Amino acid sequence: MQIQQNALGESYVAFGKHQLLTNEQAQKLDRQQRVDRIAADMQKVGFRHESVSPIFDSVSVSILSIFRNQKNLLKKYQTIVDNHKDVMSFIVANKDKSPAELKAEAARFDKLHINSKEKISVKLKQYQQANTGIQAENARLAAELLLQGAKLAIILKDNLEEMLKLEGIAMLINAHKTNKGYELAQARIHMSNVANDFISEQKAVLDITKEIQKILDTKL
Repeated sequence: MQIQQNALGESYVAFGKHQLLTNEQAQKLDRQQRVDRIAADMQKVGFRHESVSPIFDSVSVSILSIFRNQKNLLKKYQTIVDNHKDVMSFIVANKDKSPAELKAEAARFDKLHINSKEKISVKLKQYQQANTGIQAENARLAAELLLQGAKLAIILKDNLEEMLKLEGIAMLINAHKTNKGYELAQARIHMSNVANDFISEQKAVLDITKEIQKILDTKL
């Protein structure tokens, strides 16, 4: 889909009356704003299946499935962050500190939490486990997005004549419906990619968490 600019100089992708978020614009938002905007724009695109033709539907249904799964994964990621706000705060506040300083901050954190399950090392491991699953699923969806995006392009370019032979009259009658279906599929691929890229970027936080964990597990 073509990227445009509005009067404020903000980039967007047009979808009907909506201005969908681009990765460029998403980079300018903080984490929570980005999650909220992505979720809102995915809702604007919608989750209803619009049948066009058997051949086209074979791909558009798969794209819709990825779109739904990506939205659900975004929600799961948000839940993990909400459940580990203290971990996120600890990471942000201490990621650049020396090993000695980091251990001192961990000890200070643990003094405030008597329950062993609330200790920072335990919470870090829980956060890692939850996020590792999220990242694995996100990588799988990214691969599926590439595959289905390629199939969509092939159907509307290389296989257009074949589609006309098999579904010719119906497709000609439903030309507007086909264009609308293609635009919808493209919008779903676009927003799925924006959501996927966001979650993928959060892997950096996961990597920092692992490094902090290694330091805390090492005796000075």
